[in-house]
Amino acid sequence: MIKEIYSLIKEMLSRLFSSRLFALALIFTGLFCILTVHLFRLQIMNGQSYLENYQKNTEQNIVLPGTRGNIYDKDGKLLAYNELQYNITIADTGAFSGNTKGINKRNLMLKKLADIIEKYKYPVKSQFKLTINDDGNFSYSTNSDQERLRLLANIFRKEPDKLSEKEKDSTAEECFEQAKKLYNFHKLTDEKGSPINLSDKTALDMIGIIYTLRLTSYQRYMSTTIVENVSRECMAEVLESKYDLPGVDIENISVRKYNYAPYLSHIVGYTGQVQESQLEELKKIDDSYDLNDTIGVWGLEKSEDLILKGKKGYKEMYLNNVGSIMEVISEEKPMAGNDIYTTISANDQISIYHLLEQELAGILASKLTENNELDQSELKQSQLMIPVKDAYYQLINNNVLDKEHFFSEDAGNAEKEIAGKFISNKEEMLNRIEDVLKKESGGELSALPQEMQGYMVYIYDYLLSKNGGIVDPEDVRFKSSDAYAQWKNDAISLHAFLKKGIEEGWIDTRKLSLDTEYSDTDEIYALFVNKIMDYLRSDSGFNKLLYKYAIAKQSISGNLLLMALFEQNVLSQDPVSYQALSGGDAHFAFTFLLDKIRKIELTPAQLALDPCNGSVVVTDVKTGKLRALVTYPGFDNNRISDSAYLKKCNEDLSLPLLNGATQTQLAPGSSFKPISSVASLEEGVITTDTIIDCTGKYEEVTPNIRCWIWPSKHGNENIVDGIKNSCNYFFADLGHLLATDSSGNYSADLGMERIQKYASDFGLDEKTGIELDETKPRISNYDPERSAMGQGNHAFNAAQLSRYITAVANSGSVYKLSILDRIVDPRSNTIEEVAPVLEKKLSYSDTTWNTVHDGLRKVITEGVAKNVFIGQSIAVAGKTGTAQEREDRGNHAVFVSYAPYESPEISVTVNIPYGYSSGNAASLANMVYDYCFGKLSMDTILARDASSINSVTVSD
Repeated sequence: MIKEIYSLIKEMLSRLFSSRLFALALIFTGLFCILTVHLFRLQIMNGQSYLENYQKNTEQNIVLPGTRGNIYDKDGKLLAYNELQYNITIADTGAFSGNTKGINKRNLMLKKLADIIEKYKYPVKSQFKLTINDDGNFSYSTNSDQERLRLLANIFRKEPDKLSEKEKDSTAEECFEQAKKLYNFHKLTDEKGSPINLSDKTALDMIGIIYTLRLTSYQRYMSTTIVENVSRECMAEVLESKYDLPGVDIENISVRKYNYAPYLSHIVGYTGQVQESQLEELKKIDDSYDLNDTIGVWGLEKSEDLILKGKKGYKEMYLNNVGSIMEVISEEKPMAGNDIYTTISANDQISIYHLLEQELAGILASKLTENNELDQSELKQSQLMIPVKDAYYQLINNNVLDKEHFFSEDAGNAEKEIAGKFISNKEEMLNRIEDVLKKESGGELSALPQEMQGYMVYIYDYLLSKNGGIVDPEDVRFKSSDAYAQWKNDAISLHAFLKKGIEEGWIDTRKLSLDTEYSDTDEIYALFVNKIMDYLRSDSGFNKLLYKYAIAKQSISGNLLLMALFEQNVLSQDPVSYQALSGGDAHFAFTFLLDKIRKIELTPAQLALDPCNGSVVVTDVKTGKLRALVTYPGFDNNRISDSAYLKKCNEDLSLPLLNGATQTQLAPGSSFKPISSVASLEEGVITTDTIIDCTGKYEEVTPNIRCWIWPSKHGNENIVDGIKNSCNYFFADLGHLLATDSSGNYSADLGMERIQKYASDFGLDEKTGIELDETKPRISNYDPERSAMGQGNHAFNAAQLSRYITAVANSGSVYKLSILDRIVDPRSNTIEEVAPVLEKKLSYSDTTWNTVHDGLRKVITEGVAKNVFIGQSIAVAGKTGTAQEREDRGNHAVFVSYAPYESPEISVTVNIPYGYSSGNAASLANMVYDYCFGKLSMDTILARDASSINSVTVSD
């Protein structure tokens, strides 16, 4: 029985082991055991570790920007707000490997993206600070040497301090070529391996994209905006091509928009993208700042950025290997920023801006003359005139006319005639210049015609410029050379000057890439002449110089230039006027130009002649809050992100990007005299009964100081008379008395110490507190006699003078100026009322205040500004100030004031650089008072022009 069972088992085992199914079962069983062991290790033994590694590789945090708060005027009018737009963004999703094949795929993707962008003619929003000029040459698009070196350091893959001198001096084109090499664009091939040649424009766009993306490479999956505000058609094409553009997407975001440009552009300001050079400092203020952030760059947008910017949100999620969202783990919603209400009224800004523009236009028109050869050497600065040739030239020099369009196929008849005359004149002048440069003897600068002198000086400046780099102006050999001394005295030709430099070794011949065969001075000089001539043929600055002399000679007439204004749509089409200019003479063109200026169809800002800018500040004397802060000209802050518009603004000679009210520092002239009056009365060097006899010339100092009334005289004056008459003799003597101690000893240091003390009392030693970028003031530090008159080296802006005269108006309350009224959260709840800040109270005697107020009132009713304010029913008190800076340009015009005299409400300060006479500033202030007190409406201001305005001269 047992044997039978054993045999049966043996037979069954024999069949089992010999069966193919058994072998398969055995294999599967083994595999199952192995799998079970691995699963045990993965899930039980190392499960937590693998899970953490998985999450580490795919879990990402995405930053969600907060919506920026709005800015309002005091009446609730919207000044800055947000608007939805579509942007092209790119993110590094890790889709491309770092090998040769992966890099080529990446570059093909960049080319496809650049082609789409160029198709719709959008600019790339790039941190790569390089641009292609109209002439096809490259240039750096930053004026900051620090930013340029940081760019080069990134391109050469070095720290800025590790760059070689050659790398630091890289031209824009060399930087471009290095970037192409860095990103392997020179090796780009298509799918078949055939080389692809990139245009400079396409290559620059591709560099801009990848360079900007690389700056945020430490944040994979973080998108970077490369094109803003694209059309729906462009958006559709990008989305349709997403498969070929990994990491590229369309993002709808809110962007900043501004109302009332250019009237409030300097107050509201504008935003921009955080620059690499800013990031370190910004993170010290708020660690949440990043390279992709929008930040305030100018105005309130900048100063109140922390209030406006809101709070970022965050989204934590899992992404797959191409960046798609697999799961949202957690999310924190972004918070909108707070809103700001200002103390400024948009209507006040607009009205006063137009009053200022009308005043400038009226002054300018009254200063133009047909006499292009007028001898002005004996004229005072207030009497200087502007030859009409200068106005015509400014149409070219300030880019009112597009010079390049003269040569285009669709140019008008006048443009084509200008182009033809320019070309023939240029060839003639180049030949003459070359002849002068090659002339062995003669050709001294003083012996040349004025036009040729201008060309030689232009070449000399090129040789010493960084662009030319042929002469190092700091080279000791150059500075000690006889040739340099002779050049300064106009006693050597440029030919002899250059040859001397070659012989003495301070001319850099490396710029010529000399072969060994060129060792003779004459041969080297000949190469330099060729280099100079090549430069002149392509240089836009030289072209402008050619236009200047061609216009002066009337080989290009004013008539043609004015006709070109119609052809380029600078002036509205007027066929009758166009034909009249075509057949008219030079006098007709002159009267036509005057008419356009007075009608402000050609603005002072466009012509950029004196005066072309100015500022007005209106302040509440009881609080220090600003009612108006006007700078002319302004700019369109909606367009400031457009590189072409920004370039135009930077080149504009009227300086539209400069906030004149807070940044233009001028000598105050006689507007400083009230401070000297206070100082003299408070220090006891005079009393209200002190009489000073103005003889017309103050002879206690050398050189003597002439009163403006010289060769006449004011005679006996007390302090009120001195202020009323703005007597330079009187205030020079006050400066002298302040510099004399009780023992009768004179000390200029004592005088300056006292003047500085009282100027500081009125806040002129510090910024005003206004929430805008502001230049620091400077109180004079020498010559007490002239400093007491408002000369010396005083330098204040309109806001600083406004703060001082406001403290005079309210008898000693020195406020910090402010344009903020209140801060409101997104739900319209007031968070903070921005209260007035009284910085100090000046405890001067009532006698001092009453005396100064009396003098300032009599300036208007009896004194130097009497004729300006005839018929003014508002009781104004004020002080004129005329300051000379240059002999070849008009005086600066300043006026500080307040009203009503008996119970002051506002102060008005006017600053007109090169405005000829303070009478012009006073005349504008008079109209501002008419507006502020309801005698002049906004509609009336907007409906009128400068036809009734002329330059007004007062003596002070």
